[in-house]
Amino acid sequence: MLILTDYLIIVAYFLVILVVGALTGRKQDKEEFLISGRKLTTFQATSTIFSSRIGAAILLTYTALVYMYGMGALWYFIGSVFGLFVFYFFGLKVKKLADKEKFYTMPDFFFFFKGKTAGYLATLVTIIIMFGWVVLNFTAGAKLVSEYTPISYGLSVVIVGGIILIYLIAGGFDAVVKTDIVQTFGIFLLFVLMMYLLTTTITKPVLAVTDLFSIPAFQIISFFLAGFFIPMASPELWQRVYAIKDKKNFRRSIALSSLFYIIVGFILLLIGLVIRADIPDISADTSLIVGFSRLLPVGLAGLSVVIIYSAVSSSADTYMFTASASVTQDFLEKTGLTKSKNLKKTMRWSMLVLMILGVGMALILRDIVDATFFFVSLTMSLGLLVLVLWIYPKLNRLSVWLSILLCMVGVIVPAIIFGISEKLVMWAFAACLGGILVGIIVEGIKKLGGGSKNSQD
Repeated sequence: MLILTDYLIIVAYFLVILVVGALTGRKQDKEEFLISGRKLTTFQATSTIFSSRIGAAILLTYTALVYMYGMGALWYFIGSVFGLFVFYFFGLKVKKLADKEKFYTMPDFFFFFKGKTAGYLATLVTIIIMFGWVVLNFTAGAKLVSEYTPISYGLSVVIVGGIILIYLIAGGFDAVVKTDIVQTFGIFLLFVLMMYLLTTTITKPVLAVTDLFSIPAFQIISFFLAGFFIPMASPELWQRVYAIKDKKNFRRSIALSSLFYIIVGFILLLIGLVIRADIPDISADTSLIVGFSRLLPVGLAGLSVVIIYSAVSSSADTYMFTASASVTQDFLEKTGLTKSKNLKKTMRWSMLVLMILGVGMALILRDIVDATFFFVSLTMSLGLLVLVLWIYPKLNRLSVWLSILLCMVGVIVPAIIFGISEKLVMWAFAACLGGILVGIIVEGIKKLGGGSKNSQD
């Protein structure tokens, strides 16, 4: 349980976030509200990229995977590191194009290269993915608070959602960036707490290379593919690439945020191994929360709640803003349902609607690991398509359409029939690749048919 000091820290943290968000929102034009005027410095970009990636997916889900699979879960992180390395080179190209064409969202890339149908399909997947991550982070935050405090799970979801909504409506993307800077300091404090736990606990984690292969081959492949392709199709990461001031700041911020991400991921692996050894037979979903609760002194355990809560919030606001931007800019504006001059107002209303839906879904969906596999599968399969387009820009539009459509079918249908597990990653990968190949074959047949007709004529 938390003590009075812990509650005061939580209240102070949320007050700071609200003040920062409110002050940020003064005298903003459209460009500043949507993408910070494309002027993020290395420090700002590094902070917002790093803090947005260290949310429920890495803190709770990754620790849960370590708790369930031991060192084998490291394959997800190995994949993530390789994926970030590849994204560095891809991002340089996207940055140049985005500055020239004034991109705001990831679907803008599809609209530009492959037309309206591909753009709208990418918009649909983006909204689903981002909304899913919002729900996941709400769920994680609520589980954290209900574990430590008398506050109920439902009330916690409402509180988190309400606070995030207020400063997003007030400050837009600038508010996301500036609150991420505050939250980055909290994450570094979490790193200090994790180091304290590792140095004071009796149990010392043993890292054995052979343990990496202790899980089945399909799980190794699933974890690696999921980690590798996620950066390529993370709409919030693309948005930050667009918002960075220039290529120089882009290079620095991607390199620094990736380095910090690697360090935190490795420490989380060690923490997960310690919790796995010291506290067996607990729910994997809350293994990090319960581990800190039982292994840290009372005061430090309370501080860990505040810090993890801030990390979850920093990701939730990012995903909420990205989802709202996609709804407003990629759908409502491009279909003519809203005018450019009303974009800020419409986006604020979309945030309100998405927040209400997100809170409602978080009250229903409470399994963090299952939810992660579902939305990771969607993200990863879209990432495969992006990589293919980078390598082969001339890929026909039918292949792009079928890839996105079959990607959704390849996740939703197996989830309904077989249930949610890491196998969804392989289903999604196969469906996305299948869509690309079918499109290539169909277009090839059309060309052959056209060629035959011409020869007969």
